[in-house]
Amino acid sequence: MGERKIHVQAHRGACSEYVENTLPAFQRAVELKVDSIELDVHLTQDGEVVVFHDFEITPEWCRDKLGNPVKTSLPIWELSLQEIKELETRVDRRLANKRTLADVEKKIPTLRDVFQAVKNWGGEYGSSPTLDIEIKHQDLIEKKAPSVEFMVQQVVAEIRKNWDVKKTVLRSFDFSVLEEVKRQAPEIPIAVLTYQRQISVSEICQKFQPKIWAPFYKDLSLENVFEARTKEIEVIPYTINTVQGFQEMIALGVTGLTTDYPTLLLQFLNQ
Repeated sequence: MGERKIHVQAHRGACSEYVENTLPAFQRAVELKVDSIELDVHLTQDGEVVVFHDFEITPEWCRDKLGNPVKTSLPIWELSLQEIKELETRVDRRLANKRTLADVEKKIPTLRDVFQAVKNWGGEYGSSPTLDIEIKHQDLIEKKAPSVEFMVQQVVAEIRKNWDVKKTVLRSFDFSVLEEVKRQAPEIPIAVLTYQRQISVSEICQKFQPKIWAPFYKDLSLENVFEARTKEIEVIPYTINTVQGFQEMIALGVTGLTTDYPTLLLQFLNQ
C-alpha cells in the first residue's frame, strides 16, 4: 500500500463489520492499517475507564449475566467495573450485516484492555494506529457524575502508564473537557468536535490550538475548510459512509475522513 494523502479514521473501530467499540472492531481496524481509531470512554463508579459510546446501560442494548435484558437504564458512572464486566452488550446498530455475535463482541472493554490489545496487534500487523479518544462527559444537575477534572485525570493517567502519548489524540464536544486536557496534559493533541455549533474556525484555533477540527460533515464548506487548512488545522469530519460522500468531502479539501466503513474507504482511495 502506498502513502495515503487522506487520513483514514475508523469510527468506533471497523464498526460496520464488528460491534462498535469492541476489541474485534479495533483489531479489524489495525489489520486494515487505518491511520487512527476513534473510540469513546466513560468512567465507572470506581474510577475505571471503560470503552462504550452511550452514557447509559439500557435494556435495549445490554443483557445481564443470565442473558436477560437489564431491568432498568443506568448511567455507566453508577456501575462498578465488576458490574460492567458481568454485562453483555448487544449494540450492533452499525453492523452492515446482522448476525449472531461472538462472545468477545458482547464485552465492554476497558481502555487498558484496548491499549494492550492494540500494542499486540501492532506487532502482528506491522504498526499501531493513533487512538483518537473521545471523553464523554455528562453535566448533570445532581452532581453525581464524575467531574471533568477527575475524568481527564483518569484518562490521562491510563495513557501515560499504558500507551504512547505520541499515538494519542483526545477529543470532545464538551469544551470544558478540552480546556482541562490542555491544563493537565498539554503534550497530548486535541480534536475539537462540533455539531451545528456557532463557533468559527478562528475561535476554535484561538481557544484551543487543536491538531484536528472534527465537524459534522454537513457543516463543512469550501470556505471553512480552507480557513482551517491555512491555520494548519487538520479537518477530519464525521461520519462519512458512502463513496459519494468520500468524493464530496475530498473535493472540499478535508485532510481525513471518519467512517464506519474503513474497508470501503481504503478501497476507494487505493483505486
